[in-house]
Amino acid sequence: MERITNYIKTYLDWFYIPRVTISDIAEIIIIAILVYYIVDWFKKTRAWTLFKGILVLLLFTGISVLLQFNTIVWILENTIQVGMIALIIIFQPEFRRALEQLGRKKFVSSLFISENDNKDKKLDKKVMNEITKAVYAMAEVKTGALIVLEQEVRLGDYERTGITIDAEVTSQLLINIFEHRWRSPDPK
Repeated sequence: MERITNYIKTYLDWFYIPRVTISDIAEIIIIAILVYYIVDWFKKTRAWTLFKGILVLLLFTGISVLLQFNTIVWILENTIQVGMIALIIIFQPEFRRALEQLGRKKFVSSLFISENDNKDKKLDKKVMNEITKAVYAMAEVKTGALIVLEQEVRLGDYERTGITIDAEVTSQLLINIFEHRWRSPDPK
């Protein structure tokens, strides 16, 4: 009889539903918000591309464990320690920027206000035509220019180091930016 009672008790323990308190719900909401903003931060930086590569390696590791590729698993286990240090070094600029944002006064307000409202616009035909005209004009006079257009890989890291020009993109503006024969006035 005691065995049956233990068996029923064990079976009923599987269906045990714990009490959910308000603090549990608050904790779930806080963790969900943190995970959302961490993933959003990853997508806005070059870290997202690296993160996808890490996920591929983890998937490869899981498959190796399942198929019992012992040598590959041994190599992956021994490189994980070095890999953790490498991750810290690779993601150092992103970690630093994230910690700087935590220290800013506007951190809480940035959680609710999107920074990329104007950045989500696609390049229209007029802008593409202006870029094309500028490239052809600079090619005629052999002026080199590096023009990068943001697509899937975010360029926010480079954007922050540059100078913001609040202007309409025109071929003349681009030609003037890349003009190499400009001389500063002689101080007299």
